This record gives sequence, structure tokens and C-alpha cells, in this order.
Amino acid sequence: MGYITRLPTELLVYVFLALQEEASTQWLHVLSVCRRWYEVACSAPALWTKLSFDERHSREVFREFLRRSAKLPLDILLDVQHEDCDAVLDILRPSSSRLRSLSVSFLPSQIGPLQRCLEDPQFSGSIVDLFLHCLNSEAPRLLLWPTALPALRSLRVIEVLPRPCQTLFHNVTFFELIQLWLLADSEDGAEQYDLFTALSSFPGVEWLILRDALPPCMSLADIRTEPVSLPSMRAMDVYETIEDIKVFLHHVILPASAHLTVVARVAEGMWEPDVGGVFLTILPENREQTLPMISQATALRLFAGHTEQGALTLSGGTNVQTLGIDPVWSVVLPDCGDILPVSVATALEELSLIVRPSSLVHLELHIAPHILLFHTDWFAVLAPFVRVRRLLVGSQWTAEDVVGALYRHKDVLPELEVLELCLGELHVISECVPLPSPSVDVAPRRIERIVVVQRNRVQTPFMEGTVIGSMLRAGRYEFKLSRCSACHVRERVVRRGGQAVYDDDLELEDSDSGSDSEVSS
Repeated sequence: MGYITRLPTELLVYVFLALQEEASTQWLHVLSVCRRWYEVACSAPALWTKLSFDERHSREVFREFLRRSAKLPLDILLDVQHEDCDAVLDILRPSSSRLRSLSVSFLPSQIGPLQRCLEDPQFSGSIVDLFLHCLNSEAPRLLLWPTALPALRSLRVIEVLPRPCQTLFHNVTFFELIQLWLLADSEDGAEQYDLFTALSSFPGVEWLILRDALPPCMSLADIRTEPVSLPSMRAMDVYETIEDIKVFLHHVILPASAHLTVVARVAEGMWEPDVGGVFLTILPENREQTLPMISQATALRLFAGHTEQGALTLSGGTNVQTLGIDPVWSVVLPDCGDILPVSVATALEELSLIVRPSSLVHLELHIAPHILLFHTDWFAVLAPFVRVRRLLVGSQWTAEDVVGALYRHKDVLPELEVLELCLGELHVISECVPLPSPSVDVAPRRIERIVVVQRNRVQTPFMEGTVIGSMLRAGRYEFKLSRCSACHVRERVVRRGGQAVYDDDLELEDSDSGSDSEVSS
């Protein structure tokens, strides 16, 4: 076996621990390599703190593994669907004071023994992370007692509805609920499924994830409770059907500093934008109160038609990697077939209703090239955003329409300093002679900095020979290469002394210093 046989015991244990991280169960094969490895592994308690048990293991082996962990904290994963749940939990009981995390997969008929253990402070008093997964769709209810779980910080459940008692769980900071919607079909009826009461029992929660956890087809008339305030929330992710999200968001109050992700799936067919709108189908009327972070956004990104399959998505908060400390919101509208142009047009009209127009300084409109918006009033879309200083527009046809609106209406976006155009492939009509403006009575729109993003062009184009360039005048132009129409830029083309130079280190959010990428107009 070479030099590895001469490794000191401490280093060999370190190697085994690293192997355990890579292969949580396969690492046990080291016990069969040689006597020394077997003895070193069995005498190292740190190797026996993360244990799993299912029908492939004997209870005696599980008991021996627990003994080898000595007095160290334990992370236990149990799958008792084919086992006697009482017997397995009894094996764990003598070591329960060392439980740090407990994960249990079980059947509804086994809820009794698990309930008794979680009600016993001597068994559950040290549990920090609790994960419960019921292995069928009955979704049983489980009563939780804060006095029995005083150390609990993280609670994750799949097809289990936790029902806290009257006392609150002030220490729980992470809460995840998955696949609870079938509870509405249970014998107790939908009235017993009170999600908002469950949420109100965790006032200190900072991270909340809901995935198929909302009662189906909720209406405002069905909810009799006051909105639940979650003042400590840092991030909330909601993955639900489009029909249910709006009612839920109406009854949850988040702080302005929270990050929110909403993924709205369409259960049966796409929404009807001419009836209920697009984004307004999931945003409640009281969003100024419940979702203050949206109205306070200073940057907004719209991606429309770039995903063939997917969901309507809103995601936002503070993103320090892109726009400093400004709240950034991204909105994704999937390709919804024949009604996509109508949906995009409606979404554009709703932008000024989603965010507070006077707060927005950065706006990006990534419209897929195959979306043709013949009847969109771009003046009405852009006019409310009087403080926008940077505008990014994606696709050739959308860019021409937007630039046309800026050209005809000089009072639109009066503070605009940077215009970025993601054109895919720029069509140059004249290579050396500037094209005249569309109207002899209207002067080109003057913008300090214009950035042109192309996909397949190495040479920097003659902008004055394009339709877009004929309507604009820039203090300086910058040219970038991109390989997709959603502006995932990898290279930037800059001109220095007539030479085209590629700079891989510069990204879309670079500083505005013009020393490395400027073409004077």
C-alpha cells in the first residue's frame, strides 16, 4: 500500500473524514482494507457522528455505530417505513441527549411513536435541525411543543403539517413546507388546514420556503385571520400555482429588507392577460403594506419569452454584486404561445404599477427577438420612469421601437445617461455615409453613453449607418460581444487607435470610466 501505511493516525482520520464528506456511506469500505485502518476508524468518534439507518442495516449494527460516536453530537438520518418505528427510536433514546439533527422518513401509521418522542424533552431537547418526511400523500398533522424542542432552529417538512401549540417558536429561523396541498382533501376538510396560524407560530423565522404548501383555490373570503407579520424575514421563496399565490401574499407582511422569490406555475393553461393582467395576477392589492420591498425597488429587469417552458417568476431584494446596495428586481415571463405578445404588452404596461416609478434608476427590458410588439405605446410604457439613468433594451426590433420613442419624445426619460442595446446582430445599411434622421424636423436624441451588445460581429460597426444610430447621438460608444440575447456578456470589444481589442475581465456592471472602451462620436 506504499507510503499511506505510514501516515500518522491523526492524518489517516482526517483522510477518512474527507472521504466521508464525498461518500457518506461508501466510506465504510475502508474498514475492509486492513486491520490498522479498521482499528483507526473504529476508535475515531468523529467518524461516527453522521449516521443513517434503513431496512438495509441491522439494529445491532446501528447500536454499535452509536456506541463508537462516544459523546460527540449526532446527526441522524432514519428511514423507518419498513421497520418497527418504536424499536428504532428506542435504540436512539440513550443517545438522544446528543442529537443535533434528526431526519425521519416514515409512514402515516408511524406518526404515533414519533409524536411521543418529539413531545419528550429528554429525547428532543437538543435537536437543532428537524426534518420530517411522510412517505405518502396523507400528510398527517404533527403537534409540536416549543418546551420539548427548546434548541430547534430549523424545521423542514414534506407532506406533514406541523401544528404548534399555543406557545411560540421564537428560536426557529428556517422553515420549509413542501407538498401540503392534499390536506384539503382529507377527512377533516380544508377548514382544518390553517397555514397562516402555523406561520404565526414562528415569529422569528428568517428563511421561509413554501413548495406546493398552499391550500388549493384559496380566496380572500376563505381566510378569516389577520395578515401574519414576519418582521425577521430575510428571504422567502414561494413555488405555487398562479391561482393561489395572490391570496397568500395578501396575508403575509414582510420587512422591506427581505428578499422575495415567487415562482407562479400555471395549473391549467396560461393566464388571460386581458382579464386579470400578468404580474397583477399574483401581486395583491395591499402590496404596499405586505411587500414594501417591491415598491422601493431602484432597479428592475424584465426577461420575456426567453424560456419555452417555465413559470412566471418575480425575484428581488438587495444584490450587492450587481448594483451596489440598491434593491434589484427580476421578472421572468415565459413563452406562453400565441398570447405571448399580448402578455408581454400587458406586462410592460404593468411595470409602473409594480414598482414606484419615482424610485427606479435602472431599467432592463430583455424582450426575446421573436416577440413583435406592433401596437405597444412605448411612450406610455417609459414616460412614468422620470428618474431612470440607465436603460438596457434587448432584441433588434424592441430596441428600434424604444429608440424611436426616445427620438420622438425628448421628455421621456429626461435623466437618461446610459443606453445599452442588446441587438444580437446589428444591421448596418451604410458603411461610410451617415443615414439621415427619420424626420428632418426632429434632431437625434443626445445620450452621454451608448453601449451596443452584439452576438457574432468582431468588427465595430459604423453606428451612424444604422437605423438606430440615425436617431441617436452619443458622447461615446462602447461595443460588446455576447453569445445570447439575454446579455450574458463574456467579452467586450473596445477600440483603441483603430484596433479592435477584446477584454475578458469587463462585465456589464463595470464602472463608467471611459478610458478603456470609448469611441468618441
